[in-house]
Amino acid sequence: MAKHLETAARALEDGEFSKALEYASKALARDQYDMEALNTAAIAATHLGEFQRAVAFYEQALVVHGETAEIYNNIGLLYAHMGDHKGAIKIYREALALAQDSSEIYLNLANSLGEAGQEEASLAAYDEALRLEPGMEDALFNKAVTLNRLGMYDDASGIFGQLLDARPGDPKTMEARAFSLSMSGHPKEALALYDRALPLMPSSPSLLYSRALALEGLGRLEEAVDSLDRALEMDPDFPGTRMEKANILGDLGRDEEALALYSAEAERSPSDPTVFYNRGISYERLGSHGDALADFDRSLALEPGNMDAMNNKGNTLLALGRLEEALGCFDAMIKADRKNVTAYYNKACTLARMGDGPGACGALRKAAQIDKAVLQDAAKDPDFDRIRQTGDFGSLMPG
Repeated sequence: MAKHLETAARALEDGEFSKALEYASKALARDQYDMEALNTAAIAATHLGEFQRAVAFYEQALVVHGETAEIYNNIGLLYAHMGDHKGAIKIYREALALAQDSSEIYLNLANSLGEAGQEEASLAAYDEALRLEPGMEDALFNKAVTLNRLGMYDDASGIFGQLLDARPGDPKTMEARAFSLSMSGHPKEALALYDRALPLMPSSPSLLYSRALALEGLGRLEEAVDSLDRALEMDPDFPGTRMEKANILGDLGRDEEALALYSAEAERSPSDPTVFYNRGISYERLGSHGDALADFDRSLALEPGNMDAMNNKGNTLLALGRLEEALGCFDAMIKADRKNVTAYYNKACTLARMGDGPGACGALRKAAQIDKAVLQDAAKDPDFDRIRQTGDFGSLMPG
C-alpha cells in the first residue's frame, strides 16, 4: 500500500492526475480509511473534472477524520464547480461553524451567494472576508463586480480604483473599472482605460465589446462598429456583439445592414423577444409596416409585458391606418401603467385622427398632467390637424 501511495503522490506532483487517481484508488482498495489516499484521490479527481467522485472521497474523509472546516470548504468548492451554488452555500456555512475566522471560506461563500442571485448577502460575506483580511484582493475585486451587478457603479469604480493603485498594470482591473465608469456616465474616462488595457489583452473580445459601448456613449459610432467587428473576428459568437452592432448600424441609418444582422440573429435565437423587437424597428424605418407588425407581435408573444414593443406595434398600426387596433395598444399600455405619458399622447393622436376631438383632448390633457412638454409637441404634430381649430384643443395650447 505504501508503494501505491508513493506512486500516487509522485504522479500528483507531476500533474499525472489519471495515474495519481489510479494508484490512490489501489491504496484505498486495501484500506478505505487511509486519509492520505483519500486526500490524494480527491485532489486528482478534482483536477480530472470528476467532481462528484471527488466529493465522495472527501465525504469518506469526514467519516475517517471527523468534521473539519478544510474538508467542508473543499466540498463546497466542488459543489460550486458543478453549478450547485445553493448546495455550496450550505456546505460553506457548515465550514464557517467550525472556522469563523476564515477569510477564505467567507470569500467562497460570497462567490456562491452571488452566483445564486443573493447579491446583498454576497456583499455582506465579502465584507466579513475583508474584515478578517482587509487587503484581500479577490474579495475586493469580486465585491466590486457584485456592486456593478447591483448598478452601484460609483462604489464599484472606487474599489477598482483602489485595486489599480495596488496593481496598476493589471488589464482585468482596468477593464472592470472602465465598465463601471462607462455605466456611471463617464465614457471618456472609460475609453482611456480600455485603450490602456487593450495592448495588454489584444485578443479579448469582451474588452473590445465594452470599448465599443464607451465609444457609442461618446457618439463615435463608426469607431464603435469597428471595435465590435474586431471582437467578432476573435469570437463570432461573443454574446451581444452582433445585436449591438445591428443597433448601432440602425442609429447610423444603415437599416438594411442592421436588418440583415437581426435576421441572422433571429435564426440563431428564435426565442429572444429583443431580436424581433429590434428587427421590427428596422422594418418600420424601411417602410415595411407589415413585416414590422409581424415582428412586434412575435416579440410580444415571447414577452407580453414589453410595453416598448406594444407602443411600436401601436405606431405601426397607425401607419397602416388601422386606428381602432392602434387605440387598443395604447389603452393596454395605460392599463399597465397609468403614468405612461407616451401612451396617453399616442392615444390622443389616434383619437384626433379618428375625429374624436373631446376624447383626443382628454387624453392629451392627461399626458400634459404627467409632462407639460407634450403640449409643445402637439402644437406642431400633424396628427392633431383634424381637431386643431376646435376650442378644446386651443385651450390646451400654451399661450
